[in-house]
Amino acid sequence: MRLRKSIITILCCLAASCTSKNADDVIPADKMQNILTDMHYADTYSSMKNDTLHMLGAKNMDSLAVYYKSILAHYKVSVEEFNESIKWYKLNPEQLDSVYAAMIPHLSKMEATYPNK
Repeated sequence: MRLRKSIITILCCLAASCTSKNADDVIPADKMQNILTDMHYADTYSSMKNDTLHMLGAKNMDSLAVYYKSILAHYKVSVEEFNESIKWYKLNPEQLDSVYAAMIPHLSKMEATYPNK
């Protein structure tokens, strides 16, 4: 649940000023799943990164912005395309829920690989 809240918060911030798209114009669910999974990892990593300006556990928003930009570039998606797609997914929560449901097994597998000590 914490994961979902974190991702939804990020996505809401990114999509705040967008207009909606048709279903044919949105990022496909499988690609969106990969993007959001990578963004979750970036979000987690940015809160683990410790330097003199950021306390451990606090998100380094500068680094996070760089990570997000890199992720979108990797998937060849512009910020505008991502924002428009997120807005569409927010307006179609059953599709967004399907994307999250597909992410859970992958994230659970990664979590099991790196258990808390």
